[in-house]
Amino acid sequence: MLTKTLSVSEAAHQLLNDDNANWSYEGAHAIADYLDDMQEDCGGDWSFNVVDVRCEYSELSASDLVDSYKYLLHYRDLPTDGEWAANCDEIMEELHELIMDQTHCFLELENGNFIVGEF
Repeated sequence: MLTKTLSVSEAAHQLLNDDNANWSYEGAHAIADYLDDMQEDCGGDWSFNVVDVRCEYSELSASDLVDSYKYLLHYRDLPTDGEWAANCDEIMEELHELIMDQTHCFLELENGNFIVGEF
């Protein structure tokens, strides 16, 4: 079997070229860095597959994060407008903590988006 070692930039480039995903430039590089660090920590060689990454991780805006995971908050009266909830620091702090308790990967990006490992 032939193998090729990818750099973080090459892996990010492959993610950005995945037509079935919507990675931002920053998100693709962040998840590629994360996977590279994880591979170094665990040792051994891993195969890189954009489909696996797409299925295991998501990049979400703050309002999409709230819409996707608000069920963790158990609020009966949480506003349905994700934009409002995304701008409420108290709700976002609590949601961040709850998500971090559930997943191995939760990254906050400088562009305001989040990378979440599926759980």
